[in-house]
Amino acid sequence: MSAEGLRKSVLDKARAEADEILERAQEEANAALASATELADQAAAETITKARRDAEQARQRALSSLEREMRLKTLEEKNRLLEEAFARAAAAFKAEPVQQFRSIHQKELQALDLTGATVLVPRGAKTEFDALLAGRAAVKEAPAIEAGYIVEHAAFRLDRSLAARLDEIKAELRSEIAGMLFAEQP
Repeated sequence: MSAEGLRKSVLDKARAEADEILERAQEEANAALASATELADQAAAETITKARRDAEQARQRALSSLEREMRLKTLEEKNRLLEEAFARAAAAFKAEPVQQFRSIHQKELQALDLTGATVLVPRGAKTEFDALLAGRAAVKEAPAIEAGYIVEHAAFRLDRSLAARLDEIKAELRSEIAGMLFAEQP
């Protein structure tokens, strides 16, 4: 074989080996690209899944916060309406003349030993209570009392003022009021 033939044979062999190496490199590059694409797709899917989960949790938190806010607003409104109802009842009670309650006051005061007691009454009610008590106790006007009376005695203190009566009514109705205020809405 001549030198030219030998050279041609070596070059052909080198080309064939280079083509083989290039083909293997291309296959490896394609496999690496496919593997990287698969890993990227998995990472993207995981990121999307996590983002959806995070978004759902954020939505649930926001929804819970809004529901809590709505319940608080509803409770505030119910409390306001309740206080308004008590205020209207108190205003109606105060608007009634003292004489209207004479029999109630008389029954309440009749059973008490008022010796040495002072009965505190609203401004303008002294005359009525003087007549009602007929000297059994001292009667003194107390501007802080809006309606009703307070008996002060060395042995006891009996508060039958409007404020005390309303407090008693509220205490008696506490569980019913709580049921109204905290009941779930349909």
